[in-house]
Amino acid sequence: MNEKISVIIPTKNRMQDVIRCLESISIQTMLPDEIVIVDSSDTEELKFVLNRFDDLNIHYIHTSKPGLTLQRNIGIKASSGDIIVFSDDDMIWDKDYLKEITRVFDNYPAEKIGGVSGNIMWKEGVKKIEGIKNFLGFGLHVFATIFFLPRYGSGRFQPSGMPTIIRNDVDNITKCEFLYGGSMSFRRKVISEFMFDENFHGYSWGEDDDIAYRVSRKYQNIYTPFAKIVHNDSSPSTRGSKYDAMKTAIDNHYYLFKKNLPQDFKHKFAFWWSVVGLFVREGMTMVVRRDSSGVRGLTKGFINIIK
Repeated sequence: MNEKISVIIPTKNRMQDVIRCLESISIQTMLPDEIVIVDSSDTEELKFVLNRFDDLNIHYIHTSKPGLTLQRNIGIKASSGDIIVFSDDDMIWDKDYLKEITRVFDNYPAEKIGGVSGNIMWKEGVKKIEGIKNFLGFGLHVFATIFFLPRYGSGRFQPSGMPTIIRNDVDNITKCEFLYGGSMSFRRKVISEFMFDENFHGYSWGEDDDIAYRVSRKYQNIYTPFAKIVHNDSSPSTRGSKYDAMKTAIDNHYYLFKKNLPQDFKHKFAFWWSVVGLFVREGMTMVVRRDSSGVRGLTKGFINIIK
Protein backbone atom coordinates (compact mmCIF):
# COMPACT_ATOMS: atom_id res chain seq x y z
CA MET A 1 0.00 0.00 0.00
CA ASN A 2 1.33 3.42 -1.01
CA GLU A 3 -1.20 5.37 0.99
CA LYS A 4 -0.11 6.95 4.27
CA ILE A 5 -1.83 5.57 7.38
CA SER A 6 -2.74 7.58 10.47
CA VAL A 7 -4.04 6.05 13.71
CA ILE A 8 -6.16 8.21 16.04
CA ILE A 9 -6.56 7.26 19.71
CA PRO A 10 -8.73 9.43 21.99
CA THR A 11 -8.20 8.85 25.71
CA LYS A 12 -8.96 10.19 29.17
CA ASN A 13 -7.31 9.19 32.46
CA ARG A 14 -6.35 5.69 31.27
CA MET A 15 -2.60 5.82 30.75
CA GLN A 16 -1.99 2.10 31.30
CA ASP A 17 -4.60 1.23 28.69
CA VAL A 18 -2.95 3.52 26.16
CA ILE A 19 0.45 1.98 26.89
CA ARG A 20 -0.90 -1.54 26.31
CA CYS A 21 -2.56 -0.41 23.10
CA LEU A 22 0.67 1.19 21.83
CA GLU A 23 2.66 -1.91 22.74
CA SER A 24 0.39 -3.96 20.49
CA ILE A 25 0.72 -1.41 17.68
CA SER A 26 4.52 -1.39 17.97
CA ILE A 27 4.70 -5.09 17.00
CA GLN A 28 2.42 -4.83 13.97
CA THR A 29 3.57 -6.54 10.79
CA MET A 30 2.73 -3.21 9.13
CA LEU A 31 3.43 -0.09 11.17
CA PRO A 32 1.32 3.06 10.74
CA ASP A 33 2.97 6.23 9.46
CA GLU A 34 1.76 8.23 12.44
CA ILE A 35 -0.29 7.94 15.63
CA VAL A 36 -2.28 10.89 16.91
CA ILE A 37 -3.19 10.64 20.60
CA VAL A 38 -5.83 13.14 21.71
CA ASP A 39 -5.77 13.21 25.50
CA SER A 40 -8.38 14.91 27.69
CA SER A 41 -6.91 13.59 30.95
CA ASP A 42 -6.70 15.76 34.05
CA THR A 43 -2.93 15.96 33.59
CA GLU A 44 -0.43 15.57 30.71
CA GLU A 45 1.38 12.72 32.46
CA LEU A 46 0.85 10.43 29.47
CA LYS A 47 2.94 12.71 27.27
CA PHE A 48 6.10 11.95 29.24
CA VAL A 49 5.95 8.16 28.85
CA LEU A 50 5.47 8.12 25.09
CA ASN A 51 9.19 8.42 24.36
CA ARG A 52 9.57 4.70 25.14
CA PHE A 53 7.86 4.07 21.78
CA ASP A 54 10.65 5.49 19.65
CA ASP A 55 9.71 3.19 16.76
CA LEU A 56 6.34 4.91 16.44
CA ASN A 57 5.75 8.41 15.09
CA ILE A 58 3.45 9.72 17.86
CA HIS A 59 1.82 13.13 17.80
CA TYR A 60 0.43 14.01 21.25
CA ILE A 61 -2.38 16.55 21.71
CA HIS A 62 -3.87 17.54 25.06
CA THR A 63 -7.32 19.12 25.17
CA SER A 64 -9.22 20.52 28.12
CA LYS A 65 -12.56 19.66 26.48
CA PRO A 66 -13.33 15.94 26.85
CA GLY A 67 -15.63 14.13 24.47
CA LEU A 68 -15.14 11.17 22.18
CA THR A 69 -16.54 12.80 19.04
CA LEU A 70 -14.70 16.07 19.72
CA GLN A 71 -11.39 14.28 20.32
CA ARG A 72 -11.78 12.17 17.18
CA ASN A 73 -12.43 15.29 15.11
CA ILE A 74 -9.37 16.97 16.62
CA GLY A 75 -7.35 13.91 15.63
CA ILE A 76 -8.69 13.94 12.06
CA LYS A 77 -7.72 17.58 11.59
CA ALA A 78 -4.25 17.01 13.07
CA SER A 79 -3.50 13.87 11.05
CA SER A 80 -1.97 13.67 7.60
CA GLY A 81 -2.77 10.12 6.48
CA ASP A 82 -4.73 9.02 3.42
CA ILE A 83 -6.36 6.28 5.52
CA ILE A 84 -7.55 7.12 9.05
CA VAL A 85 -7.71 4.24 11.53
CA PHE A 86 -9.56 4.82 14.82
CA SER A 87 -8.86 2.83 17.96
CA ASP A 88 -10.22 3.04 21.48
CA ASP A 89 -7.52 3.38 24.13
CA ASP A 90 -8.33 -0.04 25.64
CA MET A 91 -7.92 -2.02 22.41
CA ILE A 92 -5.13 -4.56 21.95
CA TRP A 93 -4.31 -5.17 18.31
CA ASP A 94 -3.55 -8.56 16.79
CA LYS A 95 -0.14 -8.33 15.08
CA ASP A 96 -1.75 -8.43 11.60
CA TYR A 97 -4.62 -6.07 12.43
CA LEU A 98 -3.43 -3.09 10.40
CA LYS A 99 -2.32 -5.26 7.48
CA GLU A 100 -5.78 -6.84 7.27
CA ILE A 101 -7.55 -3.48 7.47
CA THR A 102 -5.49 -2.04 4.64
CA ARG A 103 -5.91 -5.23 2.62
CA VAL A 104 -9.62 -4.42 2.28
CA PHE A 105 -8.88 -0.95 0.93
CA ASP A 106 -6.37 -2.49 -1.50
CA ASN A 107 -8.56 -5.34 -2.73
CA TYR A 108 -11.77 -3.42 -3.38
CA PRO A 109 -10.63 -0.48 -5.53
CA ALA A 110 -13.70 -0.61 -7.78
CA GLU A 111 -16.20 -0.24 -4.93
CA LYS A 112 -17.14 3.00 -3.27
CA ILE A 113 -15.82 1.91 0.11
CA GLY A 114 -16.90 4.04 3.06
CA GLY A 115 -15.59 2.50 6.26
CA VAL A 116 -13.89 -0.74 7.21
CA SER A 117 -14.53 -2.40 10.57
CA GLY A 118 -12.39 -5.09 12.19
CA ASN A 119 -13.32 -8.05 14.37
CA ILE A 120 -13.59 -7.07 18.04
CA MET A 121 -12.89 -10.00 20.34
CA TRP A 122 -14.41 -9.29 23.76
CA LYS A 123 -12.08 -10.24 26.59
CA GLU A 124 -13.56 -13.04 28.70
CA GLY A 125 -13.73 -12.58 32.44
CA VAL A 126 -15.00 -15.37 34.71
CA LYS A 127 -15.47 -18.65 32.85
CA LYS A 128 -19.18 -19.37 32.38
CA ILE A 129 -20.98 -22.69 32.09
CA GLU A 130 -21.39 -23.12 28.34
CA GLY A 131 -24.97 -24.36 28.41
CA ILE A 132 -26.20 -21.48 30.56
CA LYS A 133 -24.31 -18.96 28.45
CA ASN A 134 -25.86 -20.27 25.24
CA PHE A 135 -29.35 -20.38 26.73
CA LEU A 136 -29.14 -16.85 28.10
CA GLY A 137 -27.55 -15.60 24.90
CA PHE A 138 -30.38 -17.00 22.82
CA GLY A 139 -32.97 -15.48 25.14
CA LEU A 140 -31.33 -12.06 25.00
CA HIS A 141 -31.13 -12.28 21.21
CA VAL A 142 -34.86 -13.03 20.94
CA PHE A 143 -35.64 -10.18 23.35
CA ALA A 144 -33.51 -7.73 21.34
CA THR A 145 -35.12 -8.89 18.09
CA ILE A 146 -38.64 -8.32 19.42
CA PHE A 147 -37.84 -4.80 20.63
CA PHE A 148 -35.52 -3.71 17.75
CA LEU A 149 -32.58 -3.37 20.14
CA PRO A 150 -28.92 -4.02 19.15
CA ARG A 151 -28.44 -7.70 18.36
CA TYR A 152 -26.42 -10.05 16.19
CA GLY A 153 -27.42 -10.03 12.56
CA SER A 154 -26.38 -8.89 9.09
CA GLY A 155 -24.67 -5.67 10.16
CA ARG A 156 -27.55 -3.48 8.97
CA PHE A 157 -29.61 -0.91 10.82
CA GLN A 158 -33.12 -1.65 12.05
CA PRO A 159 -36.11 0.70 11.64
CA SER A 160 -35.57 1.84 15.26
CA GLY A 161 -32.16 3.23 14.29
CA MET A 162 -30.35 0.56 16.32
CA PRO A 163 -27.92 -1.76 14.52
CA THR A 164 -27.55 -5.44 14.03
CA ILE A 165 -23.97 -6.59 14.57
CA ILE A 166 -22.10 -9.23 12.62
CA ARG A 167 -21.00 -12.09 14.88
CA ASN A 168 -17.25 -12.45 15.24
CA ASP A 169 -17.41 -16.09 14.18
CA VAL A 170 -18.37 -15.04 10.64
CA ASP A 171 -15.38 -15.98 8.48
CA ASN A 172 -15.99 -13.97 5.31
CA ILE A 173 -15.39 -10.32 4.43
CA THR A 174 -18.93 -8.92 4.42
CA LYS A 175 -20.71 -5.83 3.17
CA CYS A 176 -22.50 -4.08 6.02
CA GLU A 177 -23.75 -0.76 7.36
CA PHE A 178 -22.76 -0.83 11.05
CA LEU A 179 -19.13 -0.23 12.06
CA TYR A 180 -17.60 -0.84 15.49
CA GLY A 181 -16.64 2.49 17.05
CA GLY A 182 -13.36 1.17 18.46
CA SER A 183 -12.39 -0.44 15.17
CA MET A 184 -13.38 1.74 12.24
CA SER A 185 -11.24 3.07 9.41
CA PHE A 186 -11.93 5.46 6.54
CA ARG A 187 -10.19 7.07 3.63
CA ARG A 188 -9.59 10.72 4.43
CA LYS A 189 -11.91 11.95 1.70
CA VAL A 190 -14.80 10.00 3.26
CA ILE A 191 -14.31 10.93 6.91
CA SER A 192 -13.60 14.56 5.98
CA GLU A 193 -16.94 14.65 4.19
CA PHE A 194 -18.90 13.42 7.22
CA MET A 195 -16.86 13.99 10.42
CA PHE A 196 -18.18 12.97 13.85
CA ASP A 197 -21.24 14.75 15.21
CA GLU A 198 -20.21 16.62 18.37
CA ASN A 199 -23.84 16.95 19.45
CA PHE A 200 -23.59 13.43 20.86
CA HIS A 201 -22.96 14.13 24.52
CA GLY A 202 -21.89 12.21 27.59
CA TYR A 203 -19.61 9.37 26.56
CA SER A 204 -21.08 9.78 23.06
CA TRP A 205 -23.26 6.66 23.07
CA GLY A 206 -24.42 6.16 19.48
CA GLU A 207 -21.77 8.29 17.79
CA ASP A 208 -20.45 5.21 15.96
CA ASP A 209 -23.98 4.29 14.86
CA ASP A 210 -24.45 7.83 13.54
CA ILE A 211 -21.25 8.02 11.49
CA ALA A 212 -21.70 4.49 10.15
CA TYR A 213 -25.33 5.13 9.18
CA ARG A 214 -24.55 8.40 7.40
CA VAL A 215 -21.57 6.97 5.52
CA SER A 216 -23.54 3.86 4.51
CA ARG A 217 -26.17 5.99 2.76
CA LYS A 218 -23.57 7.03 0.18
CA TYR A 219 -20.75 4.47 0.40
CA GLN A 220 -20.33 0.75 1.08
CA ASN A 221 -19.07 -0.22 4.53
CA ILE A 222 -17.10 -3.45 4.95
CA TYR A 223 -16.52 -5.86 7.85
CA THR A 224 -13.41 -8.03 7.87
CA PRO A 225 -13.12 -10.89 10.38
CA PHE A 226 -9.39 -11.18 9.71
CA ALA A 227 -8.51 -7.85 11.36
CA LYS A 228 -8.73 -9.01 14.97
CA ILE A 229 -8.62 -6.65 17.92
CA VAL A 230 -9.27 -7.35 21.62
CA HIS A 231 -11.39 -5.05 23.77
CA ASN A 232 -9.51 -5.05 27.06
CA ASP A 233 -12.29 -3.85 29.37
CA SER A 234 -10.57 -4.67 32.65
CA SER A 235 -9.79 -1.04 33.53
CA PRO A 236 -12.14 1.24 35.46
CA SER A 237 -14.66 2.77 33.11
CA THR A 238 -14.72 6.48 32.36
CA ARG A 239 -18.35 6.36 31.27
CA GLY A 240 -19.72 7.45 34.61
CA SER A 241 -22.60 5.95 36.59
CA LYS A 242 -25.28 3.60 35.28
CA TYR A 243 -27.78 6.43 35.76
CA ASP A 244 -25.78 8.77 33.53
CA ALA A 245 -25.11 6.01 31.00
CA MET A 246 -28.77 5.14 30.48
CA LYS A 247 -29.87 8.78 30.43
CA THR A 248 -27.27 9.48 27.76
CA ALA A 249 -28.19 6.32 25.84
CA ILE A 250 -31.83 7.32 25.38
CA ASP A 251 -31.01 10.99 24.73
CA ASN A 252 -28.53 10.11 21.98
CA HIS A 253 -30.72 7.34 20.56
CA TYR A 254 -33.53 9.86 20.11
CA TYR A 255 -31.18 12.42 18.56
CA LEU A 256 -29.83 9.85 16.09
CA PHE A 257 -33.35 8.71 15.18
CA LYS A 258 -34.71 12.23 14.57
CA LYS A 259 -31.62 13.20 12.61
CA ASN A 260 -31.22 10.18 10.32
CA LEU A 261 -34.30 7.97 10.09
CA PRO A 262 -37.50 8.55 8.08
CA GLN A 263 -40.21 9.99 10.31
CA ASP A 264 -43.01 7.75 9.07
CA PHE A 265 -45.27 5.46 11.09
CA LYS A 266 -43.11 2.35 10.60
CA HIS A 267 -39.94 3.97 11.90
CA LYS A 268 -41.61 5.93 14.70
CA PHE A 269 -43.31 2.77 15.96
CA ALA A 270 -40.00 0.88 15.89
CA PHE A 271 -38.24 3.67 17.76
CA TRP A 272 -40.80 3.95 20.57
CA TRP A 273 -41.07 0.16 20.81
CA SER A 274 -37.30 0.03 21.29
CA VAL A 275 -37.67 2.54 24.13
CA VAL A 276 -40.21 0.20 25.73
CA GLY A 277 -37.64 -2.58 25.34
CA LEU A 278 -34.99 -0.51 27.11
CA PHE A 279 -37.33 0.04 30.06
CA VAL A 280 -38.26 -3.65 30.21
CA ARG A 281 -34.60 -4.67 30.12
CA GLU A 282 -33.55 -2.24 32.84
CA GLY A 283 -36.63 -3.18 34.87
CA MET A 284 -35.49 -6.80 34.88
CA THR A 285 -32.00 -5.65 35.89
CA MET A 286 -33.52 -3.65 38.74
CA VAL A 287 -35.34 -6.72 40.07
CA VAL A 288 -32.38 -9.10 39.73
CA ARG A 289 -29.63 -6.77 40.96
CA ARG A 290 -31.74 -4.47 43.13
CA ASP A 291 -30.33 -1.48 41.32
CA SER A 292 -32.80 1.11 40.07
CA SER A 293 -30.22 3.55 38.66
CA GLY A 294 -30.68 2.34 35.07
CA VAL A 295 -34.46 2.78 35.19
CA ARG A 296 -34.09 6.19 36.79
CA GLY A 297 -31.62 7.25 34.11
CA LEU A 298 -33.93 6.08 31.33
CA THR A 299 -36.84 7.89 32.97
CA LYS A 300 -34.89 11.16 33.10
CA GLY A 301 -33.84 10.76 29.47
CA PHE A 302 -37.42 9.91 28.47
CA ILE A 303 -38.71 13.07 30.15
CA ASN A 304 -36.07 15.08 28.28
CA ILE A 305 -37.08 13.79 24.85
CA ILE A 306 -40.79 14.23 25.58
CA LYS A 307 -40.08 17.86 26.42
